[in-house]
Amino acid sequence: MVERLLALFSVSSPLVGQAALAGDPIAVLPVVFHLLWQGRLGADLSRPLTDTTLVSRVEGQ
Repeated sequence: MVERLLALFSVSSPLVGQAALAGDPIAVLPVVFHLLWQGRLGADLSRPLTDTTLVSRVEGQ
């Protein structure tokens, strides 16, 4: 799942829409949040996360 998400977010994309392409958002979003926490995915975390928050893969990760 991690590799699939990193590939899906290789281009900056809306959080929930792109995560849904990997499967049920209830199962996928915790993995996305973990990747954000690890710094493997990036987003503007100075604002609250919403369905449309743009998320992208962090280069070199």
